[in-house]
Amino acid sequence: MKLATKLTIALATTAAIVLTLFVVVINRPSDSSIVQAPSAPEEESSEAPPVTTPIVEKVSVSAAAAYTMGEEKLYSFRPDKRWPIASITKLMTALVAYENFELSESLTITRDMVETEGASGGFSPGERFTIEDLIDAMIIVSSNDAARALAINYGEDEFVAEMNKKAKEIGMTNTSFVDSTGLSVQNLSSADDLYKLAKYIWENQPDILKISRRKTDTIVDIRSGSGRKLDNINVFAGRSDFLGGKTGSIPEADGNLLSVFYVPERKTEIVIVVLGTENRFKETEDILAKVSKL
Repeated sequence: MKLATKLTIALATTAAIVLTLFVVVINRPSDSSIVQAPSAPEEESSEAPPVTTPIVEKVSVSAAAAYTMGEEKLYSFRPDKRWPIASITKLMTALVAYENFELSESLTITRDMVETEGASGGFSPGERFTIEDLIDAMIIVSSNDAARALAINYGEDEFVAEMNKKAKEIGMTNTSFVDSTGLSVQNLSSADDLYKLAKYIWENQPDILKISRRKTDTIVDIRSGSGRKLDNINVFAGRSDFLGGKTGSIPEADGNLLSVFYVPERKTEIVIVVLGTENRFKETEDILAKVSKL
């Protein structure tokens, strides 16, 4: 083979190799296309942060908060969480009764009223009590019969409607009521909303809280003239620093408690709400001790 022909073949072969490499390089994926796109960030948890003001080392509650009457929030743990509030409901029941009834009026206890779950207050059909005495029984011994009697006397559906209307008026946007007793798990509220209720009662109907401070009270059946002693179920009742509150408990909610205290270290009243706890009084005491030192 002639030298010229060999050179031509060699050049052609070299050109083909170069062309192939060029095509491979041109068609190689860029760095950006071979790196996997970053995965989407995990969805943010809907749970509130454990404690926004970590003043208590450990809490065993579903929700809790502490506030001054001047609207300063001292402590919060899921303060917007809706929870079945049980007999704390009766603070709203008392408020609606105070604003819609004459306290000196009286009503006769009927069988429907005493068929409500629970026997606190010891009411029997045929007895007659003033509205004021029924409110006392409802607050001091958490009588479901008394709460139901007030609602039935007004018109039960209408009374519950008034409770929800009042909640809206106060600004309790996370609150709803379906009965006057708190037996229903559908009576829902939050620590923030219950503070608003406590503040409203403190400023507008303080006698409701004064009732809850009494260790004992006596109500009178008008027909027989016989008195009945009531012993407060709230262990804080009678304490000099306790200014009022309400207990609440149903199986689905564990223990709830709303309390108002005067704290001399801060020279102010403080509202403490604990919801969903096995030891509502201890949890309240722990929070009170800590906020007193802030």
